[in-house]
Formats: sequence, C-alpha cells, structure tokens
Amino acid sequence: MSTILIVSKTRMKNGVCVGGIDEDSYELIRIHDENGGNLPLDAPYEIGDRWEMEVEQAWNARPKPHTEDRQVRPIRKINRLFGSIALFIKNNLSGNRIVKGPINLIFEGCLKFYGTKNFISHDNVPSFSTQFWIADKDLIHSEQWEKHYYIYNNNIRIKYVGYEKPVNKISAGTLIRLSLANWWDDGSGEERCYLQLSGWYYSFIID
Repeated sequence: MSTILIVSKTRMKNGVCVGGIDEDSYELIRIHDENGGNLPLDAPYEIGDRWEMEVEQAWNARPKPHTEDRQVRPIRKINRLFGSIALFIKNNLSGNRIVKGPINLIFEGCLKFYGTKNFISHDNVPSFSTQFWIADKDLIHSEQWEKHYYIYNNNIRIKYVGYEKPVNKISAGTLIRLSLANWWDDGSGEERCYLQLSGWYYSFIID
C-alpha cells in the first residue's frame, strides 16, 4: 500500500493524465486505472490530494522514456497536503528529477530544439518522461490557434497542457512540471516525444 501525492493533472485526447509522487519512495508515477487504461475525464484526483492506493507496474507500460506508468487501485482519499507542494518537492526530490538552470539541462540533455519544435527522438532517449524544472528565465504566455504555449528565451515554445488557467508570465525561479508526450510521427518521418508544460507551483521561487 502506498500514499500518493497528486502533483499534476493534464489534458489528453481521450481522458486525463494524472501525475503523482509516492511519499514512501519519492518515485514519480503516472496513474493509470486498475486495468492499465487511461483515466476518464471524471477521475476524482485533484492536485494536492493524498490518496492511499495499491500501485503496481502497468501491464502495458511503455518503453523509455515513459518509465512512470503505474496501474493503481485507489483505496481512499486521505486528505489534502498540509502545506506547499513545491516545498514537499524541494525537500524530497533530488538528482535528475529536479533541475535548475537553462532549458538544455532538462531531460538529461536529450532534447532537440528545431524552431518551435522541442522533442526527443529514438537516437537519444532520457530515462524518464516527467521532471521538475526551475527555469533561469521568465516564460511568457502565448495563444495560437486556440492552444496555449509558454515562450522561453523569446524563441523556444512549450505547449501547455494543464487545467489551471494560463497566466501571462511564469517568473524565473518558479518550480515547473514538465513532461514528454507519447511517441508519434507528426509528418516529420520519425517518431518523437514532444515537450509539454504541465503546471507550476508559485509558492516556491528561488532568487
């Protein structure tokens, strides 16, 4: 049995993607249902919730970088986290799951930056697909074709997939959650995992 802190909730084509942290192992997980399937839109998980769950490797877990896939059987909602999610992350995560600095450091330096497209390809794959980032520059909101993005360093565009209302600026030093989308070929001739911004945690800013 595990206690899981819910730290993200993002949009998918069919359903919702929910990210959590196991409070015992501090492992980052992506929550699937009991059968390994995607969660429905009405899944009861909200950011800041703490749940007691049975957690196991998803039978249909995807290959790297999507090593976080877990199928769960929820037992009960325990409570809401008392205090700051950002502080919990700062105090309990370390190593390559939380990184501070320029964007080229994220995801083990595996990202490629081509114009507005930011992705990994099969020739250089990181060992995970979710990460927390403390950016060294402000990220500025942009809306194009009814989709939301954040612009880093005036030219790097990151798609925003969270449920929180976009803000005009995510200030440098704010804790941000990033993820990599599933492998797909958007017409480039190769499968790629594109960079996504899941959300941010205002209560943690580093000077």
